[in-house]
Amino acid sequence: MTQALAGFNANGIVLATDSRATRYTEQGEQEFLSVEKLYPIGTHMAVLSGGSGLSVPLSLALRHQLIRREGLMDIEELVAFCLDFLSRGYGQHLERHSPDREGLRRIYFILAGFFPELPPPGYRLFLLGSEEGELPLRRMEIGNVVVMPRNMGMEVRLSRALAQNGPLDEILKMSRDFLEKMAGIEDVVGPPFFCATLTREDGYQEMSL
Repeated sequence: MTQALAGFNANGIVLATDSRATRYTEQGEQEFLSVEKLYPIGTHMAVLSGGSGLSVPLSLALRHQLIRREGLMDIEELVAFCLDFLSRGYGQHLERHSPDREGLRRIYFILAGFFPELPPPGYRLFLLGSEEGELPLRRMEIGNVVVMPRNMGMEVRLSRALAQNGPLDEILKMSRDFLEKMAGIEDVVGPPFFCATLTREDGYQEMSL
């Protein structure tokens, strides 16, 4: 499982995630490993993925495609392209594999970016995903905050902090503290944690907290 957080205010975007992934041996035993789930796309976009382990290679493939097309699509074309590309990749995977373990059919992607064609502040989040292997992937309606899996308490705290337009590093530290707390509760959440900010001025910046 992935525990992920994303949000934005007038100062920019914050992104945070754990790195724990789960796999099963031939004997059906659960094993944990660490994988990176947060990647920049060019200078002013990023993708954060979770759910099925397939989300990571699909994110990397999508990243490659979007870098090649940077600046060639408006925002709606971009989202439509991502939905089509990710749906085709996930569909091909399901044709070859039929996961029956609980939760292995869930897959989601958080796209984050600064888009100068939008009204100020120009930041936007998109949540694309599938809960139970439904195809095609769908665009889920969200505002300026995403916590996946959902945690209402953290969503409220993150929303309030962003609404106060506080410094991004302070909001990111709060997000990391939440990840550490969840790692102490859930064995499917674990370090290392990956955190980043994305602003108009500095683009994507990995943060060490």
